[in-house]
Amino acid sequence: MKRVFTAGIAVMTAGMLLFGGSAQAAVYTVKSGDSLWKISQTYNTNTSTLIQVNQLASNEIYPGQTLQVPGSATYSVKGGESMWDISLKQGVSLETLITANPQISNPNNVWDGLILNIPDKYGTAVVASSPSLVKPAALTDGIFPLAQGTYTQQFENNYADERYWSANGDEIRKHEGVDIYAEKGTPVYSVLDGEIVNFGWNELGGWRLTIRVNDTTQFYYAHLNGYADGIAKGTKVTKGQLIGYVGSTGYGPEGTQDQFVPHLHFGIYSTTPSWHSIDPFSYLKWWEQKQ
Repeated sequence: MKRVFTAGIAVMTAGMLLFGGSAQAAVYTVKSGDSLWKISQTYNTNTSTLIQVNQLASNEIYPGQTLQVPGSATYSVKGGESMWDISLKQGVSLETLITANPQISNPNNVWDGLILNIPDKYGTAVVASSPSLVKPAALTDGIFPLAQGTYTQQFENNYADERYWSANGDEIRKHEGVDIYAEKGTPVYSVLDGEIVNFGWNELGGWRLTIRVNDTTQFYYAHLNGYADGIAKGTKVTKGQLIGYVGSTGYGPEGTQDQFVPHLHFGIYSTTPSWHSIDPFSYLKWWEQKQ
C-alpha cells in the first residue's frame, strides 16, 4: 500500500544531484520500530531498491543502522514532448521512466505542464538487474489476472511486508499477498478455473472474492471496485473469465474506499495442513511472462 510515515526521521542530505534534476540521495538513521517497508514508503521507493542500494542480505535492520536512501527528480513536460524524448534527455530508459510514473495511465498521452518523476541511478539499477524468472512447482498453467498494458509494470514483491491498518487501530500484521497497481475499473480475470467460496465485503479487503482452484488451494482477489455480472458464492468460473474490476475498497466499514492507491491485492492460500498464505510473487511473474 502506498502510505506515508513521517515520525522520527533523522536525515542528513548527501547533496548528490542526479540527471540534472533535483534528485538527492540521503542517509537515514534507523529508529526503533522501523522496517524497510516503512522507510520505503516515507521516501517513495521500495524495499527491493533499499536492499540493493545498501547491499543488505535480508530485510532485517536495527536501530542506529544508517541506510542510503535514493531520491528522484521531477520534470515538467514541454509542449510536443513524448515519454521517449524525455527518457533520452534525462538519461534513463523508457521502461524505467514509465515504471517511475504509475499515475500515467497511457504513456503515449502526456501534455504540456505534466509533472513526471525522474528516477535516479538506483531506480535504473534495479530495473537493469531484475532477478531471473523461476518456474513455480505448481499452478503453472494460470494466467495473469490483469491484461497486458493495463497495470503498472515491474510490480515488486511486497508479500510479508508490515501493514498497520486494523479495525481497532493498533494491530501490526503481515501482508498476505502482492499488490498490482492499476487504474480504478481495470478488468480483473480469473487466473484458473474454480468455484467462488467467499464473496462480498471484508473490512480489510473491501469487495473481495475467494476462488477455490483445487482441493488445497484458494486464490484471493481484494479491494475490487465491483464484480462482473453473475458473480456469486458457489458460482463456477473459468480461466480468463472476467470476475471484477480494480478498486480501492476496504480499510473500514462497507463502502469505504480511496484509503490507498487503486490496486489488485492477489493472494494464494493453502488449506492443508492448516489455512496459511503462500507468497504469490513467483507465480504472478511466471503467469505474466506467458502473456
